[in-house]
Amino acid sequence: MNVLSKVFISAAALSLVSACTVLPAKQQVAKELPLETYSQPYSAQYSAQLAEQLVDNASIRLSGVKVGITNLVGVTGQYNESSALSQVLSEQLVQELHRRELSVLDFKTTDFIRVTPNGDFALTRDYMELDEIMPITHVMVGTLSHHRDGIMANARLVDINTKDVASVAQVFIPAHVVQQLSEDHGKPVIRKAP
Repeated sequence: MNVLSKVFISAAALSLVSACTVLPAKQQVAKELPLETYSQPYSAQYSAQLAEQLVDNASIRLSGVKVGITNLVGVTGQYNESSALSQVLSEQLVQELHRRELSVLDFKTTDFIRVTPNGDFALTRDYMELDEIMPITHVMVGTLSHHRDGIMANARLVDINTKDVASVAQVFIPAHVVQQLSEDHGKPVIRKAP
């Protein structure tokens, strides 16, 4: 066999071997979803609507406000109790107002971490553990009123010093959304601590 034939056979063999090579399957790259399309519970849609209205309906510039978000209370109650729905809406409003670039202060955060056998905590509901002076300029307050087919949520942004209403918002939350926060035939998901 001459040299040219050996080179030709080697090249042919090499191309056959490389043709049999198995390449790994092409991996799909996860696409980053826009903020508006992330998965969230139905109740978050109503919190987003409240936040959007509070921003859109503001009669003041919101760039300098520092907001404390409180629980919505029953319109006919004593204004000192909140429901699971109210607490969830308030938590969601922290996120939704923050996403809209408002300065939201979490006044329930302590200056320390409490380490316990049950977990490590920096949030409290004990007013004795909270800062007495915080730079909150506005507070989000509101009410929930029950209707046959759901709950009407009214929220407003109020200047904490002058009590001037700086913005208002209102959404109707259908009963089937409110029921998402219940388990075991009406027992609340969020229970009071013993």
